[in-house]
Amino acid sequence: MTHHPVRRLARGVAVAGLAALALAVPLSAPASADDSREDIFRRLQADQVPADYVVLVDTSSSMATSNLYGGVRATLGSFLGGLSPSDHVALFTFDEDAVPRYIGPAGNTSRMLAELPATATGSSTDIGRAIEQAVGELERPGAAAVASVVLITDGAHSPASSSDYPQSTGPAWSTLKARAAKLKATSVKGYALPLSGESGASLLGSVVRGTTVLDPSAVAQLGAYLDRSKTGARLGKAKVLLAADQGKGVTATWEAPATADLTGRDAPVTLTLRSDTTHTPLTVTGLSASIADGPQVTGDLPDRVDLAPGEARTFPLALRWDRDPLPIPFRDSDTSNGPLALIGQVTAPWAKALSPDIDLRTRATVAGDPRTVTVTSTVGTWTAQAIAAAAAALVLMLLALILYLRKRAPQSGTLVAVSPMTGQEVARFPLRGRLTRFGGPPLTGEGTVVARRVPRQDTNTDGVEYEITFRRLDRTDTTTLPSRGSVLLGGMAFEHQPPPEPIPARR
Repeated sequence: MTHHPVRRLARGVAVAGLAALALAVPLSAPASADDSREDIFRRLQADQVPADYVVLVDTSSSMATSNLYGGVRATLGSFLGGLSPSDHVALFTFDEDAVPRYIGPAGNTSRMLAELPATATGSSTDIGRAIEQAVGELERPGAAAVASVVLITDGAHSPASSSDYPQSTGPAWSTLKARAAKLKATSVKGYALPLSGESGASLLGSVVRGTTVLDPSAVAQLGAYLDRSKTGARLGKAKVLLAADQGKGVTATWEAPATADLTGRDAPVTLTLRSDTTHTPLTVTGLSASIADGPQVTGDLPDRVDLAPGEARTFPLALRWDRDPLPIPFRDSDTSNGPLALIGQVTAPWAKALSPDIDLRTRATVAGDPRTVTVTSTVGTWTAQAIAAAAAALVLMLLALILYLRKRAPQSGTLVAVSPMTGQEVARFPLRGRLTRFGGPPLTGEGTVVARRVPRQDTNTDGVEYEITFRRLDRTDTTTLPSRGSVLLGGMAFEHQPPPEPIPARR
């Protein structure tokens, strides 16, 4: 392999790494689904990611025909001048051998062009040797993760007899292909630009996978085709930056007490949404927070949350438990032990513009472990329960009294005690109120009378009957006395006499 002083000089150039650029790049404005790839590359500052450009230019004598070589030189000036200062350029010419003309950082276009020969005078076209130099350049320590190999030629592979690549195939080509497959660069693209129909430029594709064979019909179109390699390199730079974001999304975390009493008050909780990406902005929609088994999560969650890379946003919420009170305000406690859960859809505004070349594979839903909270809530109070119980007892007592009073009718008329032996009246007692006590001389005994309502019938037109309890000596007897009727009880006859009918007033 032929070495050149320029190559030795290039070995000393330190390449600032991707590591510095792997830090998140702050967005100057919110990302939008309408961002173009150019917008995305600018936001990513993709041009600051170093890329390797290896340019192989045919200088065989056929390139002098119709001033092909002069047109290539002129076009290369514009192409090389448009590279980023962080890019690394290796410029080779090839004919019977491949000669490095410039190896170093981009930016010094005039020097690069000055190193090119003024005319194309080579006697052979060794494309194999040129590709070998390109592979060797990309094998160097510190090579960039993104690389483009551009091959420009107008002829078929026609090497000198001493070439290691005498044919278009063979062991040397297989070895070269194996070396290219082991390159550490994550993105290596080849661009073959044949300037004639019989060109061997397509041989680049046999070594570098993913080679695109472009077909400019004239040197004037060469610049536009060369720009494709820059576009491909920028996409490769974006891939390098976004690789760490693939499969990432948004994580939710909760700040909440382990236990909370929600009786008559809310318990504050905090939701934090954090973007897990380094470079990719994310959007969360359809947010909904909940907790199982009765309680609710209250507060304002926006319909849309835009998160810059690595950004976290916090939302104050609250736990509430609106339990329906019991019909009677008895004290009642309930406990719920459930997880705080969140639903939300996550999208990447850049996904459409980057597809299909870069698939971000953003997690579609918000991730995060639910926070389990034990909450209690009490309705009613002991005081209310006591008052309610007392009120219920009072109502029951009133109902019992009403029933009692409805059953115990007011008494009227007179209870007459008659000797059953003589038929003579012994005593009489007026019946008043709902309980009448009677007894004393000349009646040898005492008792009580209560009245109760009964259905009216022919034998009892008043609808009242009297229950008489009579105690005489050591014996107590009870019986029922119909209104206007008589009974024998405890050796004494008792009869009921109704009150006298009122005398009509004289007119």
